[in-house]
Amino acid sequence: MTQTQAVATLIEDYFNLAYEPKSRDFNKVFHPSCFVQWLDGGRLNMLSSQDYAALIHGRPSPESTGAPRDEAILSVEHVSDSLSTANVRVRIGQKLFNDHFVLHKVDGSWLITVKASFVAGTFD
Repeated sequence: MTQTQAVATLIEDYFNLAYEPKSRDFNKVFHPSCFVQWLDGGRLNMLSSQDYAALIHGRPSPESTGAPRDEAILSVEHVSDSLSTANVRVRIGQKLFNDHFVLHKVDGSWLITVKASFVAGTFD
């Protein structure tokens, strides 16, 4: 499997995890030291990987509410053989997010190590 294929497979697992968290093992998508960051009203918010897992497992999944899926890999850049970045779009419920990932190959597996997001749009 090429690096591009491996990163794309991980991102597909992320999309599935975002749509139905119980469908995937969170720890096979996110590194335990990952930080999730976003701005809200000009204020930087940050969650640890564990807190982010609790957040997504504690809310109704988009699948359970019948929300449509809207997701795409917008770009991927390989910095080295063990470091890539990606820009993706994913709809979660009534919000469309643009996520920027830093991905590392750790012990032979690709994992998201940083997730920085912003709300790119909302739906009624």
